[in-house]
Amino acid sequence: MEKLLIVNADDFGLSKGQNYGIVEACRRGVVTSTTALVNGDAVEHAAALSRDLPELGVGMHFVLTLGMPLSPMPGLTRDGQLGKWIWQMAEQDALPLEEIARELDCQFNRFVDIFGREPTHLDSHHHVHMIPAIFPLVAEFAARKGAGMRVDRQVQAAHDLTLSSAPTTQGFSSEFYGDEISEALFLKVLDESAQRGERSLEVMAHPAFVDNTVRKSAYCWPRLAELDVLTSPSLKYAIAERGYRLGRFNDL
Repeated sequence: MEKLLIVNADDFGLSKGQNYGIVEACRRGVVTSTTALVNGDAVEHAAALSRDLPELGVGMHFVLTLGMPLSPMPGLTRDGQLGKWIWQMAEQDALPLEEIARELDCQFNRFVDIFGREPTHLDSHHHVHMIPAIFPLVAEFAARKGAGMRVDRQVQAAHDLTLSSAPTTQGFSSEFYGDEISEALFLKVLDESAQRGERSLEVMAHPAFVDNTVRKSAYCWPRLAELDVLTSPSLKYAIAERGYRLGRFNDL
């Protein structure tokens, strides 16, 4: 039986180099889906590019660790900025959940304003939606909006998180990441998923061309390596040979 593979490129809207890399990986490669940071400096540019690429599913990359929020968040921001201290706050059971729920709604509405349609699905920058206190908020919101949702099943099982009715893949992998990017690594992810009997799989990716914004990222040059792998003709053939059909969250 045919299996569904969603290759999702995170960080759409981060920068023009990031946007062009994602578009290239869709047009000439295996990326079928992306998620946009609505507070990103280049999100309007991303939206304009996506209008000429209807085959690219566009979801929302919920942001709580980068840049400025769209709504007042005095309980989470420092000097008006979001940051990675969110995990420390989570450990201290100090997350401002009402602020986070309001920000989620604001970012969703901003997505609709910019892209002219609702997102295909929701995930988040740095996986903050998998923080146990935040997960129910996002899961319920996605179900209410009729959007799909990325679920890391290992984290979900470890914290006994209850799934909502929001569509999600049976498997998710963030393993196509790091300094040793290769076609073999990507195919290893597929083979391990197949061994687990998963009929649908999302693979997270970050293809990009390097520009001044991407260059400042701690994860810079591997993004260019990802782009090379994801646009390799042999990869597309190997995916099909393994019985996978490339698709989007709308196909779930």
